[in-house]
Amino acid sequence: MNESLANVLFVLTSVTYVAASVLFLRFLVRGKGDVGTVGPRLIAFGAVFHAAHICVASLVLKVCPVEGIHFPMSVASMLMCAAYVVARKRLRVEVAGAFIAPLALTSLMASRFVGRAEPGEGVKSFILPFHVTLNLFGVALFGLAFSAAALYLVQERFVKSKRIDGMSRRLPPLDALDRAEHRFLLAGFPLLTVGIITGTVWAQRVEAGATADILRAVFGYVTWLVIAGVLFLRAAAGWRGRRAAYGTIAGFAFAVLVLVVYLTRTATPHTVASPTGTASSPVLTRTAVQP
Repeated sequence: MNESLANVLFVLTSVTYVAASVLFLRFLVRGKGDVGTVGPRLIAFGAVFHAAHICVASLVLKVCPVEGIHFPMSVASMLMCAAYVVARKRLRVEVAGAFIAPLALTSLMASRFVGRAEPGEGVKSFILPFHVTLNLFGVALFGLAFSAAALYLVQERFVKSKRIDGMSRRLPPLDALDRAEHRFLLAGFPLLTVGIITGTVWAQRVEAGATADILRAVFGYVTWLVIAGVLFLRAAAGWRGRRAAYGTIAGFAFAVLVLVVYLTRTATPHTVASPTGTASSPVLTRTAVQP
C-alpha cells in the first residue's frame, strides 16, 4: 500500500512539474498563460507532492532521507522549489520558474532512474547526515542562483540587440536578476563552506582511493573556489552582470558534476580508520538509494 502511494505521489509530482514547465515555456515564447499566479502555484503544489513522496518512499525503504545520494538529490530539488516559491515575489523572479521546474523534474527523474542502490552496510557517523543536509540546502540555493544567472544572460542579449519587445518584456529587469543571483549565492556559500569542512573531516575517516571518490572531492573543491571567486571579485573588483553570471553558472555546473559522479559510481569497499589511526576492516558504503 505504501509503495503504491509512493508511486502515485511520484507521478503527481512529475506531472505537476511538467505542467509548470510547459506553462512557463509557453509564456516565454508566446506570451500566453499566467506565470504570476498559476506557474508558481504549480511549482508549490509540485514541492508539496515531492515532499510527501520523499517521506512515504523513505518509510517504505526504511532509509533516512539524507542517506546515500538519490534521496538527497531529490530533497535538494524539492527545497529549490520551496525556496523559489518563498523568494519569487520579493526578488521579482517569478519567471525563473522556467528553469526551476525543469531542473526539479530532471533531478526527480535522475534520483529515480539513474544509478541503483548497492547492498552493503552504511558507514555510521553523525557527521555524514549533517554534511549531506548542509549540501542539500546549498545546492538548492545555487540552483536558484543559476536560474537567475541564465535569465540574466538571456535578457542582456535582448537588451544589447535592442529587442525590447516580446520575450524581453516578459523577463525581469537586469538589476533584479543580478541582485537575486547574488543573494542566492550569499545564502548558499556559507552552507557549502561548512559542507566542505565536514566532508573533509569525514574523508579522514575513510581511506578511499577510487577514481570516483577523487573526482567527487576535486569537483567539490572547485565548486567552492569558483563560487568564492565570484563573491570575492564582486566585492573587491566590482564584478557585476555577465561575468558574475558566467561564474555562477560555472560553479553550479561543477556542483552538478559532483552529483553525476555520485549517481554513476558503484559501491566500492572502503576502509574506515580506527580511533588509533590504523585501518579497520573494509565496509561497503551505500552510494544510492532510490526514492
